[in-house]
Amino acid sequence: MSMSRFSTYNVRTAAQEANRQWWASSLARYTAGRRQELGLTIAQAAELAGLELSEWAGIEEGWVPDEISTLRAIAGVLEVRWTDYNTLAFLAGCHLWG
Repeated sequence: MSMSRFSTYNVRTAAQEANRQWWASSLARYTAGRRQELGLTIAQAAELAGLELSEWAGIEEGWVPDEISTLRAIAGVLEVRWTDYNTLAFLAGCHLWG
């Protein structure tokens, strides 16, 4: 593999990861903001969604759940359409940018 091909690959991969991180951060901010609008603590939101406290805290830190049942539960707690929340989660978890 030539150096130029390797360098292009690394730049594209870095850009893809930057995009994924931006979306993950957006999901985290949205989740935290909506939870706060509803007047819920992290513990209350986690319990209502059937998640561990650490899981909900992880979402607000940038972890992206990949199970539809988890996304539906979170959307229910946040009182938003799960399809909208799922779309944001998909973008946040996408590794195929470019």
